[in-house]
Amino acid sequence: MAQVLRPLQKLFSDSNDPNLIVGFENADDAAVYRISDEVALIETLDFFPPLVDDAWTYGAIAAANAMSDVYAMGGDVKLALNIVAWPEQLDNAILSEVLRGAGEKVLEAGGTVAGGHTIVSPEPKFGLSVTGIVSPDDLIRNSEAMPGHVLCLTKPIGTGISLTAAKESLPESHLSLPIVIESMLRLNKIPSQLARLHNASAMTDVTGFGLIGHSVEMANASGCTLEIYSDAVPLFSNTLELLSAGAESNGLSNNRSSLEKVIKVNSLVSELLISVFFDPQTSGPLLIALPKSDVSLFSEAMKTNNQESWIIGQVLERTDNPLIIS
Repeated sequence: MAQVLRPLQKLFSDSNDPNLIVGFENADDAAVYRISDEVALIETLDFFPPLVDDAWTYGAIAAANAMSDVYAMGGDVKLALNIVAWPEQLDNAILSEVLRGAGEKVLEAGGTVAGGHTIVSPEPKFGLSVTGIVSPDDLIRNSEAMPGHVLCLTKPIGTGISLTAAKESLPESHLSLPIVIESMLRLNKIPSQLARLHNASAMTDVTGFGLIGHSVEMANASGCTLEIYSDAVPLFSNTLELLSAGAESNGLSNNRSSLEKVIKVNSLVSELLISVFFDPQTSGPLLIALPKSDVSLFSEAMKTNNQESWIIGQVLERTDNPLIIS
């Protein structure tokens, strides 16, 4: 993807728009544009084919996933537009349920759906373009993680493995799927707000590039190294068993191929567990770098708000590798 975007980066490299706060430079979660000293716009979009059978749930997950990029920047969701690619032969009542699911999730976030665009396509795809706002002073990037800070994660990982297992009807794939769906439906709104209140230095959401890919992006953008404690990373139940049974997606394989040579892995960590860390996530957790002095307060605030969090690593001075898994 970096190679694909390079010509576009070059095209705009000389524009030097002083109001563009976040653009291509650090593979951050969304673009950010200042419109006043007090307000900046956060712009993002995301869409994908159906992940689950239920239309309402598909739409709601797609909305939660798209809005997560706004929360990863420390912002609030304000406006969304639907992106729809829909087969002519598929009942429009199904599409209505998809749109209802997305709309109700945007309402839950405090935003408004104000329109969108639809095309005919042989395969259904759905997502949202989302606009958020943030004070430039409150913006949290992926590029300011500081050595000595602690890494926290706000959801378990393994959504890609669980969804692949369900698609392939692997034995016992149904056991963890309801919990995985509940997690994908959960907004990252509250964890984002609490991260902002507790002085997060950097934040990103863990999605298509997996825990490893987004950790590498944060480390490279910040000029530091992240260390992940492999036994501290929360997984959905039976994730390892499903992966052993063959629930490896193309996305997982692609992430491994592109990233395995840049990371350092302790020899005691199993290859199966490392594979889970390459697994692409949908509506995944926030990865947050926090000062040590704020970690306990953040964890308690998360519990008070019926949210979960796990300490999974630390930020180090830069070494030969952007990511160490111990």
